[in-house]
Amino acid sequence: MESSGKIIYLLRKHPLLRLFTLFLIIGFILGTVYAVNYKIKPVPFISSIEPSVGSPGDVIIINGNNFGKVRGMNYVEIAGSKLTASSYISWSDDCIKIVLPANVQGGLLYVGTKSLKSKPALFANEVDIPVPVQTVKQVTKPFIRYLSADKVNVGEELTIYGNNFGEAKNQSKVYFTANYDGKVEEDDIKALNTLTENMVCANEDDFDYTFWSDTEIKVRVPDGAYTGVVIVDTGTEKSVPKNIAVNTERGRKDFINKKIYLLEYSADIADVVTSSVSTITLRCPVPFTTAYQPEVEITEIVPSPILQNYQNDIIHQVTRQKNNTSKSAFKQTFVLPVYEVRTYVKAERIGNYADTEPNLLMYALRSDELIPVNDAVKNLAAKITGKEKNPYRKAKLIYDYMFENFKLLNNLRKSDSDPLDLLKKNTGDAYDFSIIFTALLRAAEIPALADAGIIVNQDLTTRVHWWSEFYIDKFGWVPVDIALACSLDEKPWPDIDTENMREYYFGNIDSHHIIFSRGLNSLKPFSADSKIVQRPRSFAFQTIWEEASDSTSKYSSFWSVPVIKGVY
Repeated sequence: MESSGKIIYLLRKHPLLRLFTLFLIIGFILGTVYAVNYKIKPVPFISSIEPSVGSPGDVIIINGNNFGKVRGMNYVEIAGSKLTASSYISWSDDCIKIVLPANVQGGLLYVGTKSLKSKPALFANEVDIPVPVQTVKQVTKPFIRYLSADKVNVGEELTIYGNNFGEAKNQSKVYFTANYDGKVEEDDIKALNTLTENMVCANEDDFDYTFWSDTEIKVRVPDGAYTGVVIVDTGTEKSVPKNIAVNTERGRKDFINKKIYLLEYSADIADVVTSSVSTITLRCPVPFTTAYQPEVEITEIVPSPILQNYQNDIIHQVTRQKNNTSKSAFKQTFVLPVYEVRTYVKAERIGNYADTEPNLLMYALRSDELIPVNDAVKNLAAKITGKEKNPYRKAKLIYDYMFENFKLLNNLRKSDSDPLDLLKKNTGDAYDFSIIFTALLRAAEIPALADAGIIVNQDLTTRVHWWSEFYIDKFGWVPVDIALACSLDEKPWPDIDTENMREYYFGNIDSHHIIFSRGLNSLKPFSADSKIVQRPRSFAFQTIWEEASDSTSKYSSFWSVPVIKGVY
């Protein structure tokens, strides 16, 4: 009997076998139909978000396709949170309209269906972006009627009364005279060059702005301010300058030896391995704006970033398919002036912090992820300072103790090394010295910040470096580089007195330091399920450098040390 005949015979003889075969055929057909439907099921695709920057209450339009004709179980997710039903205005297969909820965060935006999810797009919360946004054009020039005081101290709150300041600060600023390179003279404090080249802006990072309305501004006199004038700049119009004197009873600060640097660094991403589609976001630090490093200019970014200045970072994003090994390179170039800072502090006139901005005190005295103010640090600070109450003298005692009791290593330790090892082994690198010096200052109740950046050698080579600064009430920030004082191996410029490094680097900083971070830049991920990469002991203090989507198995990255392309 042929095989086909045998099969027919068995099916006729055994009813259960016939039933089993029927179920098997039906299951095969259903499985085939499901597999085909699954493969051809359309994946949501986002073509644009309008606008890509918004704030709570704004209407956002998401364009694309394959969203589904009705919302049903479909959803929009922003920064790891799915929007609630009240956020949706309309839903169609190619257009979704939503209203942003009150708790919206900036981050990756997805459109999802029951079983599929789009590639991400980036949405930014306008509140968190420190770059100019489109505002209503001022049609009336701001006017200062009078000031609450004619003579003020650095850090003291000044009230500016007038008109047409704007109902909210937005991108408006208050500027004070700064005596860069000694150019400000009694006879020309109102001259045009003073109002363009010799002005320092009140600093939001120091919490200088405390109140803003159309007729009244409360602002603290910024670090670096000098006797001259104050102006209000709305971004489109500047007020007529108003004379003001800045007290120097506690000392003065000089900004000299200006250098202008052309600076560049790059980051590369390669060898991406992913189970589906990988999205990798880079946060590239921008040099920090301070009184001694004003007017940082971004001259070139290649390729064009998603955001040019978001939380003091340039945001790049790259998307790769499965096992894509092509390399992506990201380059940023800056031009920035840097001044040498020399401080002349009258220590006997330094008092307590009764009049210092409370938010600045809280920020610069706390123990955080970067600066460990634990019991060991507190005990050592108390031992060093003893009964001394004067903040400036306490800082000098801590400086001298570290200089005499700790040994500096010229080579950097491993990136995951604990700075507290310095207290146990009495040896550490420049990073350890900066972190522990800052921690001891905070433990001694002196507001202090650790700074990160690079130093430029005379031959224009660069190295990653860290130093510190502490705050004196009614005077401002005092820079300290204890690693250089301890003879860190470098190639010094001829304008530095190498015979008195210990004396010089307490209270002064040369114009060869380029700063990228003052204190820790604590960042939030764009998506809750992202894989985060940190870069400890690098040229900026920030909690996130790279962020990869959950589907990314691995990739390689390389960040260059910022290099100098020219000095002017």
